[in-house]
Amino acid sequence: MSNRDPETSSTAPAAPQIDAVNESRRRLTGAALGASAIFTLASRPVWANQCTISGMASGNLSQPGGVICAGCTPGYWLNHPLNWPSDFRPGTCLQCEATGSGNVCSEWDNDGTRFPFPGALRDAGKTMMQVLAMNGNEDPYQLGAHAIAALLNSAAPYPANYSYGYNTRDIYDLWNRYAATDPEGLKNMFQSLNERVCPLGNEGDAQQCTVSLDGPKPGKKR
Repeated sequence: MSNRDPETSSTAPAAPQIDAVNESRRRLTGAALGASAIFTLASRPVWANQCTISGMASGNLSQPGGVICAGCTPGYWLNHPLNWPSDFRPGTCLQCEATGSGNVCSEWDNDGTRFPFPGALRDAGKTMMQVLAMNGNEDPYQLGAHAIAALLNSAAPYPANYSYGYNTRDIYDLWNRYAATDPEGLKNMFQSLNERVCPLGNEGDAQQCTVSLDGPKPGKKR
């Protein structure tokens, strides 16, 4: 994924209203259009801009040159630790269990990459994988899980002609700007990016860990 060029226009164009975009995401999109993390239509190549929130909100969903806007869900990254970008470590599975839908890790060690975004989850020393595996109120709005998925998507080595639309610096910038003031809106934004076409394969399979013939055993460290 290529980095985007700096803005060349001082005024960002207003995004048209789209019924399918919920009000929370529309407010966040409008605010983000003026931020450095999201670039204007005039300053970026069409293929890159179409895969950002501003491109999606403006209805710029054509695919010139065959470019496809992509994104994999938090569940995908939870179930496919071997597909994580090399800059991030899922950690060691301490307890692996065979289920009808694949092998599932019921406990992850603390040796994976720490949750990198400021806030309670990082303060608690949680790893990225531990946050992905959380349930219910442990991760309000599932913002942590979707932020992790956004970060992994932004760093993932997608096949040619697939684009997430953002790089890792953008994801950190968006968190720093909106996590404290509009956590639900930020989650909705990340979710809309993460629930697009996943180009990495095995979307429905759980491959979190390896179960030996003698029973569950810890997964291997990366």
